[in-house]
Amino acid sequence: MLANLRRISPDVEAEVQRLMPLLDDAEGWSEGELRWRDERDALLLFAKIAGLAPNDFSEVRLWDRTAAGAAFINGLVGTAVQPMLDDVRGRAATRFSAIGETVVRAFASRGGNRSYDFEATSITDQSVLDGREGSLDAYYYHVDTRTLVMLRYVRPGPNGLFSPDARHTLDEFHSCVHRLPRRDRRSADAYSLLDDPLFLRIHEPEPFTAALHRTSSGAIYPYGQVVAAISAAAEPGLPGPSVGAFTRHLVPTHFAQLVRDGWFGASGVPFEVVLDWVEATIGTAGVALMVVDFSLRQRGNGSGMKARA
Repeated sequence: MLANLRRISPDVEAEVQRLMPLLDDAEGWSEGELRWRDERDALLLFAKIAGLAPNDFSEVRLWDRTAAGAAFINGLVGTAVQPMLDDVRGRAATRFSAIGETVVRAFASRGGNRSYDFEATSITDQSVLDGREGSLDAYYYHVDTRTLVMLRYVRPGPNGLFSPDARHTLDEFHSCVHRLPRRDRRSADAYSLLDDPLFLRIHEPEPFTAALHRTSSGAIYPYGQVVAAISAAAEPGLPGPSVGAFTRHLVPTHFAQLVRDGWFGASGVPFEVVLDWVEATIGTAGVALMVVDFSLRQRGNGSGMKARA
């Protein structure tokens, strides 16, 4: 049969060889593997914002399951992190080094058309390592514009309902974090579509598969929309809101472009405030991934132009 297909298309053999690993790779539904899935999804999404497309992220393709441990990025080979005086490189790993498992990897372009420079730090609380069910908060921070975006990873129940536990951990998180400084609207560069850095990332129910080097199925929802749906469902006798009630959503590709162009996210956020948010995540959700983007680029909404004028 393969010979017949080869006569129809000379590329079919190469395509079959490319897909063969998917047949051999077992699907993973354990808590640890689902956290790998979420962390890989966030890493690929934030790397795209930083200028590295998933198809070009060779380190993810060479991921080593045996080295991963609790953190997906532990199975990646990145460049050495070089902490610098008065810099943010390595500071997240230093601050959280005594909390459970902390892993840091750095990725930077070496010439060519692509230009990226970012650092990924994964922190897993000891309680999660000891067996507690944890969930992921993923942070993207652009140093040049001090822009913060956060994704709270949520798994709906089998009936598609937003669980009371998910609502409780969100409330608990918000009670722990500082309010962010308001954006200064006097600057022409300060215009954006959404200042709130918090979004919810909701997957389709799918397992972790090591051979799939892409973001997961599902969508991204602004936190404000979720709060409104929760409030509407809080009336006596009503169950929690269904994911179907979140009518306005973003696919990962569009979300990444809007963040990269400066339309989404809270700007002017001090790095220490971001670290405080990460600490609140570790105390509530249990697992945090922080991607710090050091690249210098002009944003689509004009943000960053003054720095290079």
